[in-house]
Amino acid sequence: MKRIALVLVAMLVFGGMILSAQTTVLKVKVQTANVRSQPDTGAAVIKQVKLGTLLESKQKVGDWYEISVTNELGVSLTAYIHVNVVDVVTGGAVPTPEEARPVAPPVAAVQPPRAEAPVRATSYAPAVVNPGGIKLMAAFASSSLVFSDNAADAYDEWKTSLTGFAGGLGFETGGTLGLEIDVMYLPKGIRYKGNDSGVEFDGKFHLNQISVPVLLKFNLPVSGINPYILGGGEIAYIASAKINYTATDGVDTESGEEDIKEDLNTIDYGLVFGGGIGIPLGGMNAFVELRYHLGIANLVKDPMEGDPTVKTTMLLFMAGLKF
Repeated sequence: MKRIALVLVAMLVFGGMILSAQTTVLKVKVQTANVRSQPDTGAAVIKQVKLGTLLESKQKVGDWYEISVTNELGVSLTAYIHVNVVDVVTGGAVPTPEEARPVAPPVAAVQPPRAEAPVRATSYAPAVVNPGGIKLMAAFASSSLVFSDNAADAYDEWKTSLTGFAGGLGFETGGTLGLEIDVMYLPKGIRYKGNDSGVEFDGKFHLNQISVPVLLKFNLPVSGINPYILGGGEIAYIASAKINYTATDGVDTESGEEDIKEDLNTIDYGLVFGGGIGIPLGGMNAFVELRYHLGIANLVKDPMEGDPTVKTTMLLFMAGLKF
């Protein structure tokens, strides 16, 4: 009997060591799951995996499975995924480091296992935290100028927005609250078009700017998509400033172009507000965004007393990709 008892003890000890080393196969059960650098919901997201993806784990840390993933450079990284976004396919529960240590059971009568209380299933999927990266942006712009001089009110009936296309590159840090810095081409200005005493006219005031917005970006904790709001400031360099005009009285037509850059300050600055939605697309993210640029700087160079101030405004309808 003593020999049988020792054999049973040895089987329990080594059996526990074998079970502790087995690999557990996991299957992602949510549409998009975050893989993080540490077993913490605040840790950086290093990869996103899709519904049905199979993963292997040999260790469990709290409510996280430790797994291995490969980044875009082909480097294998240790990462973690939350227990609530995966199902165990094979291998049973993964032991924690403490549970994995083999401990000899006492040489005593083995007590029958007590019935465990049933675990109530919960529906939980961690929110997609916006990953950082390089942004490629294209936009449709609608801009105008704001004059302080009441004399400009006489032309309000002919004033329309100047439209054009904008674009640029940006970088953002990601996370719930991130920083974004962009470099963009922005076509600002205003257009006057109408009929005055039988003369048809069309005049465009073009300001081509290279703008650098610096923005704080707050990503709302919503699963599956990434709605966000942003705000900050911009500083811009006026690369060119011209007036193009055409006028006709039905018989004669006059048109021309005038360079007015020397009459303006070359630096513009102001505030930027907006929001948008990010959409995960495999290894990258698409986004659509709306921004409003409110100019603060007076563009008039060396203004005299009584001269009007001229400031810019712009509405940007933007879309792009983030890598």
